[in-house]
Amino acid sequence: MDTITLGNFDGIHTGHLKVIEKARSFDGDACLVCFEPVARQYFTDRSWSRRLTTVSERAEILGKLGMNKIMIIPFDAETVEKSPDEFLSELLETEKFSRIVVGYDFHFGRNRSGTVEYLYQWCTSREIDTIIVPPLNCGGGPVKSEKIRLLLEKGELLQAEELLGRVYSVTGVVSRGKGQGRQIGFPTLNVRVPGCKLLPKPGSYAGYVHTGSGSKPVHAAVFVPECAAEPVEAYMLDHRVGDVYGSAVSVGFRKRLRDVASSVSIEEVKELIAIDVENVRQYVLKENEWRI
Repeated sequence: MDTITLGNFDGIHTGHLKVIEKARSFDGDACLVCFEPVARQYFTDRSWSRRLTTVSERAEILGKLGMNKIMIIPFDAETVEKSPDEFLSELLETEKFSRIVVGYDFHFGRNRSGTVEYLYQWCTSREIDTIIVPPLNCGGGPVKSEKIRLLLEKGELLQAEELLGRVYSVTGVVSRGKGQGRQIGFPTLNVRVPGCKLLPKPGSYAGYVHTGSGSKPVHAAVFVPECAAEPVEAYMLDHRVGDVYGSAVSVGFRKRLRDVASSVSIEEVKELIAIDVENVRQYVLKENEWRI
């Protein structure tokens, strides 16, 4: 392997893209090395629900970027306890790389003791080129995954989208619901999102649904529940939903419309959804064409 790039890469945001583009700019093969679970998920616990990309989402995004060689290192007790030298020596034995590309804030090894300075010295002594990519600044500071998480949790979709470089979306499996939406004239898809995935602030959004390859995304009114155990619901505009139960779909979020309405009657819910749908239509007309 000629070049490797190393990191958590949760979100594959614009800062990550800068690192990946640098790794792919050299002649020869390039491999992206990442960890599973991501470090913060491991050190918090497996119920941590703030991942920006699941394993499959990360792989799909990287594939679209042309990074088809991906190596996933299990982030477990054994990996956590490795010294920086042990970690790099084992990685070199596996991949035989001659160049490594990392971001400016990359840490590795026991207690995050491996720094980019250590990495540079270690690689230089073995005649391995080391490229440290400086931060990409946007919105008054470096683009960071945690900054994007906080924006999403506040419902600030456009700012998060700017840092991500794409629309924030979730992927989940369509399940059968209670049929309440159909009863009031707004049949929705009930999308079960993996528990580790971060959902935007509960409420109603203008967004889209993509049911799979070969189909076009459909504009939708999207509803994020207050209870994380409940599904994300999406009403697709001017589109008859086929039999998609059990299928994986992607739901994208473009603009926050309102908070979750509490203690309202069925008729009031119907009126609120009708307003949401009209607001989505107006947003589509205003934006003319969405970047999906």
